[in-house]
Parts: sequence; C-alpha cells; structure tokens
Amino acid sequence: MDPPIAPLRRTSSSDSTRRNRGYLFLKNGNEDSESIELEELPKSPLRPHYGTAGRRTGYLTILSLFLGAVLIAVINHVVFSKLDGTPTSGHNEQFWVTTLKNVFPAAVSLMLFLDLKYCLSQVALYRIRNDSHPIGLVSLMTSPPNFTNTMSILFKSSMRAPILMFFILAVITQAVAITSILIPGTLTVTQSSTFNKSLQVPTIDFNLADPTTSSFVTVEYDDPPTLGFLEPSQNWRQLITRAASANVAPTWDSPAGCGSSCTYSFTYSAPALSCTELSKQDIWPSGTNTSDSRLAFPLNTTDPNESLNEYFFYNSSFAFTASDPSNPDVSSSTVDVYYMENFNTTYTQALKLATQYPDPAQYNPRGAHCEYQNATYEATTTFSNNTQSSSTRVKELNGFLPIGHDADGPYSGTNTTNMTLAFRSISQSFSEILNGNAFYQTNISGLVTDSTQALSTPLFSLTGVIQNVTISNDSSAQTQYNEYHFALSPNFQGNLSNAIQELLGNITLAFVDQGMASTLAITSVTPDSTQYQYHAKKLAIIYGLVFGMSVVVVVYGLVCLWENGTTAVFDLEHIVEMTAGSKNLHKSAVHPEFSSTYVQGILLPVGNSSRTVLDVMENRG
Repeated sequence: MDPPIAPLRRTSSSDSTRRNRGYLFLKNGNEDSESIELEELPKSPLRPHYGTAGRRTGYLTILSLFLGAVLIAVINHVVFSKLDGTPTSGHNEQFWVTTLKNVFPAAVSLMLFLDLKYCLSQVALYRIRNDSHPIGLVSLMTSPPNFTNTMSILFKSSMRAPILMFFILAVITQAVAITSILIPGTLTVTQSSTFNKSLQVPTIDFNLADPTTSSFVTVEYDDPPTLGFLEPSQNWRQLITRAASANVAPTWDSPAGCGSSCTYSFTYSAPALSCTELSKQDIWPSGTNTSDSRLAFPLNTTDPNESLNEYFFYNSSFAFTASDPSNPDVSSSTVDVYYMENFNTTYTQALKLATQYPDPAQYNPRGAHCEYQNATYEATTTFSNNTQSSSTRVKELNGFLPIGHDADGPYSGTNTTNMTLAFRSISQSFSEILNGNAFYQTNISGLVTDSTQALSTPLFSLTGVIQNVTISNDSSAQTQYNEYHFALSPNFQGNLSNAIQELLGNITLAFVDQGMASTLAITSVTPDSTQYQYHAKKLAIIYGLVFGMSVVVVVYGLVCLWENGTTAVFDLEHIVEMTAGSKNLHKSAVHPEFSSTYVQGILLPVGNSSRTVLDVMENRG
C-alpha cells in the first residue's frame, strides 16, 4: 500500500467547509498553464511582519552595516597611524595593541559578512520570484553562505547565468574573511628608527702623545735643547706591527649610548702617503740586472761560472732626509716599493730561470714612490651586532712630514714637539715593515723572505703548492715539486699606491684605543629597542579590494530589494509563513525526490501588505 501523500488528520465539518471554500486558485502565466492551488489568505494579517519585512528596513540594514564597516576601517587606519613609530613598551601594552590589531579587522569582517549575507537574501528572493529552481538549490541559496554551500550552488546550477552570478556574489561574501587575516600584518614590530645624537667618542691627538711613550730619544745640548729621535718605542712599534699584519682596521670599544648599532665620523692629523705609480721603465731603466735596476732580476754576479741564481720579486727602501734648506724642520721622507706582478715558479718557469737569461718582455715589474705627508684624516666607524668596521680617507694633505730640524728631531718644549716625534715614530715603523727584499733562489728552488716584514701584511699574497711533475721524457718518472705564486692582494685590484695608503691609514686607527683624547661626534644611533611600523599602503590595498568587491554585492542587493518590493528574511519563522499556504508543496514533501522539486516564489497581496508564497512549479529551464 502506497504511503499517504499528506499527513492524516481527523475530518470535521469545519475542515470540510474550509477545504470547499478555503483555497485560492491562481493561473500561472496564462489560462493554459498549470493552476496554483493556495489556501485562502486572511485579508488582515494576524501579525505586522506576516510574510516579509518592510522595504525601508532592508535599506537601513544594508546601508548601516556597510557604513559601520567603513567607519571601523577608518578608525583602524587612524589608530594604526597613531601607533606608527611609537616604541613598544611592556607586555601589557603590547597585549592591548595586539588585541586592537585583531579586533578592528574582525569587526569589519563581521559587519561586512552580515551585510553581504543580508544582500544575498535579497538576491535569492529575487531569483526565486523570477524563475523556478529545484528546492534543494533554493535551500542552498537561502542558507548562510559557506564554502560547502557555495560550491554546491555551482554544481547544482546547471551553469545558468543568473545562478552563476549568485555564486560569484556568494564567493565575494565569504572572501571578506581575508580582512581579519591580512590586516593585522599591516602593523608590525620593527627595529626602532635611527636618529642623530652627539656622543662622546675616542679620537686621536698626537699633540698629547708623550715623547717618551712614542719614541726613544736623546737630549742633545743645543740651544734650545733638541730631542734627537733614535727609533720608535717598543710599545708603538709592536702596536704598528700588529695593525699592519691585520686584514681589517683596528677596533675599539663602542661609545656609551650607541644602542644596537651606531655610526660616526671624526677627524685627526696623522702621517699619510702621497704615491706615484712607477712603470717598468722606471724600475728597469737600463735592464733587469744592471746597476740602476731597482728590482734585480736576476741579481748580477761577477763570477762567470756562477749560474743565474737570485731573482728578486720584492724590494723596498726608505729615507728621511732634509730637503728644504729654508725650513730645516721639514724633510723629504720617502718610501719606495717594487714587486714583480704575478711572479710564479712553476716547474717549467723555474727551469728557464735557472738556465736562461729572462726575457724582460715576459715580466711586468710594478712599483710606487711615496712621500710622507702631514695629513688630515677622516675616519668612519660602525658598530653593529657586536662587530666594528672602520675606514679612513685623507681629507687634506698639508705638506711634507715635520720630523725635526735637519731630520734629527724637534726642539724640546714647543707646541709641535709631541706631534713631530709621534709622526716620525709612525712613519719609521711603517717604513721598516715594508723595507727589505724577497727573492727566489734557483739552486735550492726556494724563497728567501726573511729580510722583510712586508709579506706578513695584507698587501701581498704569497702561496705555495706541491705539484707532481715529469722530469724526463719518461712519463712514469715523476717527482714532487713546490711551486710558488706571488702577487698584490686581489682586494687592491692592482693599485699598489692605494694599497700602501690604505694600510697606513688603518695603522693610524690603532691609536684610537690608546686613550689620547675624546671628542663629541654627531652619531647615527639605532636604539636597542623596537617600535611599531604601520604599512598604510598595504592596509589601503586590502581594504580597497574588500570594500570594492563588497560594493558589488551591496548594489546588487539594493537593486533586488527594490525589485522585490519587500525585504527577504529566511529564518525558520518566515520560511514556515512562506510555505504555509502551499498545498502542492505539502504534497511534494513526502516524495523521495523532493529536493528536485521545482519551486518559485509568488508575491500575493494580503490586506494592505503583500506576502511571498513558495509553491511548486514546472521546470522552465
């Protein structure tokens, strides 16, 4: 026995009377179309909101929610702008700032979601009234939008354009959730901004250097007495030697108030070098091993039976001599450096050097002639992450280096005595480091470098490597051979003059840590703290996209609200009211394929208002 198509109830005479005269029959479209059988509607609604709400309420709801979201977004921008650049404080303040970062976008997202959901209801009612749809699809359209419902709408829409538009609006409604995800990232915590501040920093003033600290001197009983310079003090010589052998500039303690990092510059007077690059012709005027050769290659021998033996690849000398008779306190203090560019002793090359006179065209000696000057330096140093990096540059050359009358020493007690002895000690110590020579000795296939300290500085690169070489035509007869490679350090890009000048500049920085003097320096300080940073453009882009897409849904919802003439509300109470008068819908509810039943909304007048009724329709799709 088939199940009843409607719930059974006891029949009464009053029920019979209602059934006989209690239905309203409407024609759907024309006389030939299927009639719609509806229960008689009361002429005076029992409740004011019976069926649907007023249209004015819909306008106020949509616009107030949207404008409320806009207002919160503006407040969000104002608050973030106030926080921009302010330092982060204790945990309590950071907690409230973090809360605000999340509350503002969450409130905007919530208000927009409620607004767009409300607009979707108006669009859903418009679509239901204008066309019939399966009740399963209608259920999805009138349900709160979520990912599952939205995708189901797409798959059940049969790709009809109106429903595809509804699908797009539903996607936009859910997309506003990105507001609460992305907006907090527009206010970040970053390192506090750098600012300028005067700090007390150590500096160099050689006028304050005690002569007995910088030099060994002898008192000459002239009138006035002369402090004759003998040699640099042991302390200064060691200090300069250590600085000359380092690959980086000397370091010292950061000043008080430096923060996490700071940068400052200061000026001081110290010896500098004015250098001129020398050509091959300058170094070998007459030949590679003549008496005027400055880099003997090889060293000339008077014994005709002695083979070519000593090939010099480095040589340096210096002098402190009086050069200006009218000013005996100024001398010509010079240092000359020569080296063989890219000198190597591969096995083949070593055989040639031992047996053949070298072809000058195959070699490229380089050199520089430098004069010591009294110079003004500018040093720039940066402290960051527990490291220090410094550099120097010569701002001004102030003439030859003063080293005392007749290159002997200064008079005692003058205002330049201390500086003169300090400059002489520095320049002589530096010259002694460069002084000397290094050569390759063919009879031992080895290097002799013990007469100079220059190869222990970062100026030059000297390496050795052991190679397996064949010593006869028999390829199996092999032996190990140590070959050497010598060149100017790659960091200096072939410029010997700049290399020497830079090394001397770094050496002068070694005296910063000697506690001679201090000065006030304008320092760029990065505080050891954090601050809030507001990315206004990022917030504008995010809110601009969100509100731009939301406007599409809002406008569509307002248009549909106007067309509907009433506000759609799809809660349980209103859904019951919409379906209460549909006899055909009640009959279809017990069918197995109820979700495929096509329904359509019909707007019926009820007294002074109207009511939307949902009833079964034929599929027109």
